[in-house]
Amino acid sequence: MKFYPLVFLTTAALLSITSCAPKPTLEVPEAYKKGQNAFHKICSNCHGSDGMGKQTQAPKLIDEEFLAPNYTDDDIRETILNGTNKMPPQKKNLTTEEITEIIKYLRYSQNAAGLEPEEEEEG
Repeated sequence: MKFYPLVFLTTAALLSITSCAPKPTLEVPEAYKKGQNAFHKICSNCHGSDGMGKQTQAPKLIDEEFLAPNYTDDDIRETILNGTNKMPPQKKNLTTEEITEIIKYLRYSQNAAGLEPEEEEEG
């Protein structure tokens, strides 16, 4: 019965391929895990593991450009829901709660990376 090893190997190979999305590399507090999971389910294929971009065409989200003063939570929500000229809309792929959790996760990750908005100079 040489059939069984082939079935076993095929099954093992299929089970090992759970997702093509990059896996999270950073450990986050429990309060941000839902957002991290949703991000990695939908966003990490383009924005890279943990939003760090790298070898993708989509921008790195853990960047000063996307800090709250420059890119508000509502801007992120709008982009996720309706997309941009390069990013497809994700409103069919994410719930309102998942979007809120992704925003929380991104803001936490920006802060954890030491990114802070530049203070406006008085003058």
